[in-house]
Amino acid sequence: MDVYSRFQSVTNWQSVKNHGVSYVFVKLTDGGGLPNGGRNTGDALVAGARSVGIPVGGYHFAQASPSPEAQADVFIAEVRRLGATGCAPMLDLEDNPQGSGAPNIPDGRKRDFSIRFCNRVAGHGFRPGVYMNNSLAKMLRPDRFGVPDLVIWIARYGAKPDAAAGRYDVHQYSDAGQVPGIRASSVDLNESYTNAHLTGGGAAPKRKATTELMERRTISASPSTTSVRLLLSGSETAAIIVRPRVDGDGITDAPVWQGNIYAWGSDKVGVGGNPLQTPGFNPKTVSHRRYALPGAVWADFEYSSNVEFEIDIVG
Repeated sequence: MDVYSRFQSVTNWQSVKNHGVSYVFVKLTDGGGLPNGGRNTGDALVAGARSVGIPVGGYHFAQASPSPEAQADVFIAEVRRLGATGCAPMLDLEDNPQGSGAPNIPDGRKRDFSIRFCNRVAGHGFRPGVYMNNSLAKMLRPDRFGVPDLVIWIARYGAKPDAAAGRYDVHQYSDAGQVPGIRASSVDLNESYTNAHLTGGGAAPKRKATTELMERRTISASPSTTSVRLLLSGSETAAIIVRPRVDGDGITDAPVWQGNIYAWGSDKVGVGGNPLQTPGFNPKTVSHRRYALPGAVWADFEYSSNVEFEIDIVG
């Protein structure tokens, strides 16, 4: 998920983690300083995510001035101050809200701005990233910026980004989600399709092993608990993503009730990952939820659901 202290207040980080949130981006800076005229900082949100072991990184909202290099310097200083180094520092390239009165970066300058900003971030020793909507990605093609190891995050609600938008690592699929432990009218929700966003804080690391969609299974409805066997890749990035049929808010009124996941490797040894063994686990799945099963070649997935749903097998 991604959050901003002006709009979201996290009251229980353990509930957020138990819900399946596996990484967080926090708004840290805006233009040449802190957001909302310095009245909003990312301190509490970054500290909260780190306290329960959720990788957390920052994002910067781009403004027409000062220079992209100056904005990157302000941003990285805040990333370092807060230790928000679990995820790649991201440039948020979108226009200001209507009525704000702040000038926007003209479309003709956005590509140059992004490249200069991201190169400056890389110069500070971090792997850079950029966020934009699907339409802007089709116009700018961030995968062609020429910035080495650029992490790309694209927003499109109700569908995956267009092929014309090019390569991407993270998809923001909803701006109207609900997450237990967060007091807010809505929360932005994201799915990652590689682990490029999980960088740590070192000097611009090389791209880690990526995850790819291997199969999307449609799972039959079953009001009583039943089981389905899933075949996985056996890689370190093997995982499944449970996908209830969500509405425009990114949630469903027909939840999947999660049971045991029994996962095994090629040597017939259990590889863990059973969610029911996690203290405080909530078996009611109302939005997309990912379960990492590194090394698994097959898994028996127990569930009950009144309607059919989907499972993505990635690895």
